[in-house]
Amino acid sequence: MMNAWPQILNILEKTVNPGLYQVWIKPLDAEAADGRLALFAPNAFVASWVRDRLLETIAEAATQALGARPSVEISVRPRAVQAAPAAPAAPGGNGRAQAAPAPAGGNGKAPAPARAPRQGQLGLPNLVPQGLNTLSWRFGFEDFVVGPSNELAYVAAKGMTRGVLDCDQMFLNSAPGLGKTHLLQSIGRAMAQASNRSNARVAYLTAEEFATQLILSIRSREMERFKNRFRDNVDVLLLEDIHFLQGKERTQDELLETLKALQDRGCKVVLSSSFLPRELKDVDDHLASRLCSGFLATIDRPCYDTRRRILESKARQHQVTLPGDVSDCLAEHLTDDVRQLESCLQSLVLKARLLGEAITMDMVAQVLRNYTSTDTGRISFQKILEHICRSFGVEPSALASKSRRRDIVLARNTAFYLARMHTDMPLKQIGGQLNRRHSTVLKGITNVEREIRLQTPLGRQIDSVAGRIKTL
Repeated sequence: MMNAWPQILNILEKTVNPGLYQVWIKPLDAEAADGRLALFAPNAFVASWVRDRLLETIAEAATQALGARPSVEISVRPRAVQAAPAAPAAPGGNGRAQAAPAPAGGNGKAPAPARAPRQGQLGLPNLVPQGLNTLSWRFGFEDFVVGPSNELAYVAAKGMTRGVLDCDQMFLNSAPGLGKTHLLQSIGRAMAQASNRSNARVAYLTAEEFATQLILSIRSREMERFKNRFRDNVDVLLLEDIHFLQGKERTQDELLETLKALQDRGCKVVLSSSFLPRELKDVDDHLASRLCSGFLATIDRPCYDTRRRILESKARQHQVTLPGDVSDCLAEHLTDDVRQLESCLQSLVLKARLLGEAITMDMVAQVLRNYTSTDTGRISFQKILEHICRSFGVEPSALASKSRRRDIVLARNTAFYLARMHTDMPLKQIGGQLNRRHSTVLKGITNVEREIRLQTPLGRQIDSVAGRIKTL
């Protein structure tokens, strides 16, 4: 148990978004004993953030490392542990740190000691961006399967890394699970590998992480450090889920100034979102104009041939060979997104290995029941509403009412999310079905995507509801 925390950290580093890991998990200390994992954060703000959003994720990683689920608690690191670092060793000494004599002032007295930090002031944790080792990148261009739906985005992304794209800013747009993150990480990896610095200055994080770091900087009175980090010490900024910043005026102002500073220095910027710039609401006009100033590339759902080649590529990563009829069947029935393809293939491979059997069409049929519907047509909005009402135990009239009850808001937002994913309805039309404005729909979808991306307990619940709609 005493050496469990490094093992848990290793699991988290491989499973959690790199930005989340660097900002929130890496600064933690821990003690594990007697079925209990005690976490210690550098300050109350970090402790609160981890407690609300990452405690379940850490508990799951601890279960893998320990073989049993511990109780997990988090508190602020005791002040005695947060001591200042020792003074550097004097030259020519025995290698141990020695106290340097205080220089005398004009009156022969030693100068007054430095003022202690104000009580309650929050210090910044060890934040990104920093030069990321290329081993930290999960994806690269070499494993991105190109087809008609994503060819323009792929060529533009690769062109940016080679300096042949005649602009320094790009905006990637697609529905969730179609390859935005893959391309952003591919750009980061290529830029890091091509850098002639030992520590490549590539910053990769979500808009939510950018906003959180800004809040931490304001609260700890370290805004100059924040500005220096993003405006002067970054050559490539990769920012995901830009729609998260809707309505956050202070963060929008800071991002706008950051983009201006990076542009003046000739740096590369790649932004991504599930929404087009023109669909965003509550965004400052100057920032909206800046978002539209670069190259815009949209990724659509992959066609049958692309889905087939994605399956074959993922199968090679699992070190299995798919029979032709199996890949044909999966490609025909799994049409939503790449994540669905990956999940179904992983389930199929795992089942075959657990049973010690070869992958057969009978096995494919059994696994596909969990991912597809016998109805091959598009899912209608009415079907989505019926599914939401059954899953959340609410009435259709409640979804269209003015109620702000938490369970009804969650059900309504999930309906917005599924409508965006499974229908071709524009946001205004989706909102009209439930007496809501375009901006309300957009905000609801953003909240749902955030919970799913962070894999919170609520996010997993929503993901489960979203997955079951294809099995009805």
